[in-house]
Amino acid sequence: MPLVGSILPLPETPLVHREFEAHARSRPDSTALTCGASTLTFAELNARANRFAHRLIAEGVGPGALVGICLDRSPELMAAILGVLKSGAAYVPLDPAYPADRLRLMTGQLHELGHVVASSATAELVGREGAKLLVAEETARELAGEPTDLPSADPDVPLTGDDLCYVVHTSGSTGRPKATAVRHEGWYNLLHWLRTAHDLGTGSSGLTVSSFGFDISQRALMAPLFTGAPIHLLPSRAFDPAMAYRLIAGYGVKTLHCAPSTLYVLIEQEQALGTDALTGVDHVFIGGEPLNPARVRDWAERKGNTTALWHQYGVAECTDVATAHLLSDFARYEGGPAPVGTPVHNTVVHVLDEEGRPVPDGGTGEICISGLSVGAGYLGGDGAGREWFTELATPTGPVRAYRTGDRGRLTAQNGLVVVGRTDARVKIHGMRIELGDVEHQLRANPRVSDAAVVAVPDIGGGPDGETVLVAYVVPAGTGPSEKFDGQALRAELLRVMPRNMVPRRLVPVDSFPLNPNGKTDRRELAARAAGHPRTSGS
Repeated sequence: MPLVGSILPLPETPLVHREFEAHARSRPDSTALTCGASTLTFAELNARANRFAHRLIAEGVGPGALVGICLDRSPELMAAILGVLKSGAAYVPLDPAYPADRLRLMTGQLHELGHVVASSATAELVGREGAKLLVAEETARELAGEPTDLPSADPDVPLTGDDLCYVVHTSGSTGRPKATAVRHEGWYNLLHWLRTAHDLGTGSSGLTVSSFGFDISQRALMAPLFTGAPIHLLPSRAFDPAMAYRLIAGYGVKTLHCAPSTLYVLIEQEQALGTDALTGVDHVFIGGEPLNPARVRDWAERKGNTTALWHQYGVAECTDVATAHLLSDFARYEGGPAPVGTPVHNTVVHVLDEEGRPVPDGGTGEICISGLSVGAGYLGGDGAGREWFTELATPTGPVRAYRTGDRGRLTAQNGLVVVGRTDARVKIHGMRIELGDVEHQLRANPRVSDAAVVAVPDIGGGPDGETVLVAYVVPAGTGPSEKFDGQALRAELLRVMPRNMVPRRLVPVDSFPLNPNGKTDRRELAARAAGHPRTSGS
């Protein structure tokens, strides 16, 4: 039987930014945002967002349009996100920490992308023919001189729950990232679940610690404002764990959304300092990659630690979170994967066999998700991956669902347990990656004739249980003087791919082993990688 989340009615027009506007009216002088030395109240942030929204509307932006945002963490980032939503358009996070080539691949497939918001420091990263570039500093100066009555009023743009609110990119097997679209109804449903199921309110302040391009960051940025609490922005393009810990301590942050690997680093900060700021956080929501319970157990079971540590599971195509489990009995988790629990509101989790039939209780199968959280699908590109969105037969009729490609089982005690992948998609530091995407980028390099990439637990000195990528590379050229330069190849890969997609080890080989079907034997490569020592220059 599937796992069915609680059915909870939503407003007729479930729009996240309307909740923020309500707080701006009822609590205008309360702090909404801090970033470095900057502080904005709900009224001030709402006014900035409204002025930007009216500018977009005047330029013809509205429902169905996409607006890219390539800004560092700053007050302008949140004003832009809210302004795009208020205009009726959907925003596209473009992380300025990504290489410019990767960002151009992302924007190039979105024909609906008519505007891109950037700063003077990020504009060169996102030049795109056909899209109007709005430079944040210049736009802010222009808007500051406009009248404060109408441009500061909340725009009244008709929207429905089916309209798009944001579009994030996931790794694609063809070498092109896939743009997955999230609907207002799904996003509102997720944030409403966070608020009601965890009793989040005006005191539930948050801190951003993840990459802007990551799906987890969209809820991390908006959940505090949705509940009337302040969001604290880490004023650094790269994640700075020491700075993040200082902000948690200084502001008394109460909610964190992050990948387990980020939590590990924050725990290490706390242990090194001998302090307890992290134990003062009310709720920590982790997900996006397999959890190593041993790395959080000592901290979680520390005397006086009252933090509720929630282990979540979900995919970007289904609004980020599908299930959650409150971790408590850590000794029980260390013998296998920790459970990810029961579904969020208005969400159903199915575990199906290869024929699409429910597996017996306790059996393993592919995890499929249905309900309000299922997104609108993939946009642009070459259509690859759209078959993952499907229909499932139910006693009440067919329902739209998403095949995750993850394998799991359902248990009576703890709900869903995720046990692996059915394909070549993996998660590294919380970001989902398709191995074919990495292989495509390797093969495009003139130093490489062919490449095969596997994901294995790191045994070369990294944290226990961390998944790393190992690339087996057939170098271009066959002469004896040809020398494989792993350091040069790594440097070139870092210019075209996010760091988490660049393989940890680059291993030169003459050829790949083959299985009985004549295909590359990836199991053999993975076995080699699991026992492969680090090599110089890689």
